This record gives sequence, C-alpha cells and structure tokens, in this order.
Amino acid sequence: MGELRVNFAEVESLNFEPVPEGKYNVVVETVEVRESKSSDHPYLNWELRIVDEDYEDQRLWMITSLSPKAMFRLKDQLIDLDVIDGEEDDFPIEWDDDVDVTPKEGPVLTNPDVIGMEGVAVVKNEMYEGKERNRVEEILPAGTETSRAEGGGEEEGQEETEEPKRAKKGAAKKGAKKGNAKRRRKLR
Repeated sequence: MGELRVNFAEVESLNFEPVPEGKYNVVVETVEVRESKSSDHPYLNWELRIVDEDYEDQRLWMITSLSPKAMFRLKDQLIDLDVIDGEEDDFPIEWDDDVDVTPKEGPVLTNPDVIGMEGVAVVKNEMYEGKERNRVEEILPAGTETSRAEGGGEEEGQEETEEPKRAKKGAAKKGAKKGNAKRRRKLR
C-alpha cells in the first residue's frame, strides 16, 4: 500500500462565500461546454474572475443553455459582449473535440473567443439546497452602469461601435478573431 504524508500548515482554504448582490468588474476566465443532467442539450459554463479590489480573484459562474428554447439568453449575452451584432441567423459554437463533454467538465469554447474579455457581472443571490449562492444574471460590456433588466441601455456618450475591453493577456489574438464572429455559420 502506498503512502503520502501531506502538510496542511501553510494551505489556505478557498473562499466560496457568496459576494453581496451587485455589479462587479470581471474577466472571463474560461467557458466550458458541459452536458446537462436535465436536458438533451449541452450548456456553456462561464467562469468569471472578479477584478474589483474588495473581492479580487473571487470566482463567479454563469450558465447559458444551448437548448433552442433558451438560446435567446446566449444571443443576448453575445450581443452584450459585442461578439455579435444581433443580425446573425447562424453562428458557430466551436470547441476542441479532444475533450469529452460531461456534466462535471468539458472542452473549452474556442468560438466565440470570449476568454479574457472584461465585463460587468450582474449578480443576484439565491438559496440552493439550503445555502446562499451567487447567480450571475448577465455580463455587460466593461464600463456599463445599468443592465437591460433595469431598463438601461447605452450610456450617454458611449458609442455603439466601442469594442469590449479585454484583459491584456492575449488581447491581440482575440482582436484578430473578431471577423470570425461576424460570419454566418451553423450552430454545431
């Protein structure tokens, strides 16, 4: 029988306490394609990292279903992040085929390329299995003050053509792929 001794003296536990409801500046860390336990349609699992000082590096998650009945939410999200302009009929959702899609993990989304994008997460809190947890309602463009749900829209002086801000890491690569997001393709 093998044995391994571990020392927990300098190991800190991760803080998964929910943040208060509100809006937080975030960076999209990763988006994985996952298998749904309750549907025949996969979903996108968004992992976001808060960049605001008080909650810096705290993680938030958002789910967007790829079910035809729920596709409006993904479309709205991609419009909010300025990935699409809303005129597309067909749009490719692509990921690496080398990783299996499961309920616990899945391949990273490769198109649209939203990893590294900055935005504002609108966070509400809810009870789930007796515990309070965060629910990200939407991710708005960086610098946005109001959400669509609150009746907001373009800020005064903000131009419609303004591109979403991206984290410095990989920004040039992501900018080069913007043209790909404008082409009409079919959803996989």
